[in-house]
Amino acid sequence: MKKITFYMLLLSAIVLVGTACGDEHNFLQNVSPVASGARIKIFHGAADVAGVVVSANDQLLSGVLTVPPAAINLINYGSFFPLSEYSVVPAGTTKIKITALATATAAEASYSVDATLQDNKYYTVHVLGVSPNYTFVVSEDDLSVPDVNKTYVRFINLLSTTSGAGVEFLVNNAVTLTKTAVSDGKEQFIAFDQPGSNRFTIVVRETGKTVALSTLTSLNFVRGKKYTVIARGVFGNTTNAKPALTQFSNN
Repeated sequence: MKKITFYMLLLSAIVLVGTACGDEHNFLQNVSPVASGARIKIFHGAADVAGVVVSANDQLLSGVLTVPPAAINLINYGSFFPLSEYSVVPAGTTKIKITALATATAAEASYSVDATLQDNKYYTVHVLGVSPNYTFVVSEDDLSVPDVNKTYVRFINLLSTTSGAGVEFLVNNAVTLTKTAVSDGKEQFIAFDQPGSNRFTIVVRETGKTVALSTLTSLNFVRGKKYTVIARGVFGNTTNAKPALTQFSNN
């Protein structure tokens, strides 16, 4: 009888722990103001802004887990929020705002876009540019996978300035896409076969040139998944804002 009681208590404890862990895993949705709505991810690509916080309809999305008096967590240049999953925001016309907090040498500055978002659809909101010309690009993230044996990659150009010839993206030494302007948010995912025993290598370079502006190597992109590759920075810059590639998994 004692053994039965012990195992029943142990099972109850496991269930409680599992439930708590599940709630913690979904904390990003739990802090959102609605149970249903649009799903968004933010990419910070404004090359001359070190870190920002994000809000939707003036309700803070990022940094909500910061415990005072600690400084609020910022989304650094070249980073995403959330890192995984998506935040939930109201569907319809939603004001997405990024704010660079005040420092000893600069006043607080905010930039926003009124994005039209549909219920239960997924989006990435990219902020890009350099002072005073900041802008937003909103991409709908279609997470459906037509063929589970394919790997899907979307290429987005957020370089603040681009040469007249544009830039081209290469996948395993083959030119895949050429962009002569900043992306408009309408880029589609491209299906790829797995490259045998090799992994993916992606290069962005000025169109017609041989020197890479940035390279991602040994990418373990797998079948049945969708990925986004972003070229960010300022064309011609050789310091902190130099062109660079960033990638993330959409699903």
